[in-house]
Amino acid sequence: MVVYSGKAKDVIEVDDESVQIVFRDSISAFDGIKKEELTDKGKINCLISSKLFEILNEYGFETHFIRQMSDTELLCKRVEILPIEVVCRNYSAGSLCKRYGLEKGLEFKVPLIEFFVKDDKLHDPLITSEVAISLSMIEKKEAILLEAITRAVNEALRKVFESISLTLVDFKLEFGKTSNGRIVIADEISADTMRLWEKESGEIKDKDRYRQDLGDVIIHYQDIKERLEQVKSIPPLNLKSSVRVIIKLKDSVLDPAGEVTLRSLKRKEYENIEDVRLGKSSFLLFSETPSFALQEKIEKISKDILSNPLIENHSFEIYFGSDKLQV
Repeated sequence: MVVYSGKAKDVIEVDDESVQIVFRDSISAFDGIKKEELTDKGKINCLISSKLFEILNEYGFETHFIRQMSDTELLCKRVEILPIEVVCRNYSAGSLCKRYGLEKGLEFKVPLIEFFVKDDKLHDPLITSEVAISLSMIEKKEAILLEAITRAVNEALRKVFESISLTLVDFKLEFGKTSNGRIVIADEISADTMRLWEKESGEIKDKDRYRQDLGDVIIHYQDIKERLEQVKSIPPLNLKSSVRVIIKLKDSVLDPAGEVTLRSLKRKEYENIEDVRLGKSSFLLFSETPSFALQEKIEKISKDILSNPLIENHSFEIYFGSDKLQV
């Protein structure tokens, strides 16, 4: 039974825990205003997506990918797709240039992360994480995790594409929740969901060839697939996650040290300070990718080691890389 039919894929129910994703030859742009069928497009995107999911799994990322079933079909974990798409940009291109009047091809010192609402009727509008949280689209800890995972994926994919002389300009990730609530990378990762340029010439290899009527879409998609097939082992990459855990006394618990600090501040005539509650921060560095599994591990460490759950509350933030430990 088909449970979802999108612009270029169908999702077929296999059982309670898994689905079959079928890639079609459809291609579209501008919210479906421009569309047509391109022979072998579904097969090529399926094989690209399969290869990239295999690479991400090998790096240690949690994805919905189980295995490739055929040239146009993937077997994947059944998930509930989050209503937020996450875009990572290494260079300025596409809608970003139109939105801010930027020249194409400007490299960002720090990759830019943007959230978009997954809604074709609204034309997938840009949204801040704060608004997405306020509208209950995602929770705060989920927004932090999605950004950390996306930054880590970007580091991995940049290395992979660099090894086959392609520049990863930008890409989109979608995430889903499994039946037990785990957040994993979902949907597809293909030439339809990223921008790739030739490293030397800057020639466009991705869906922009269709958007901009450049022609030879399938030739360039096929070339991406063939180059990825040359990747026999993943490039070495030191993926790390840094975590800041914040411990505070519960509101119902007296804070003698905070009271002493408050009295000291008042004696020194600092005005308008009504209350002081002191806490502590811990910084941890993990030699693994940001993931839901890491989030669970941090939750357990925070409860078992770093805090006293009887009198203290804790919260934490996950970042990709080790630089946040210097904050």
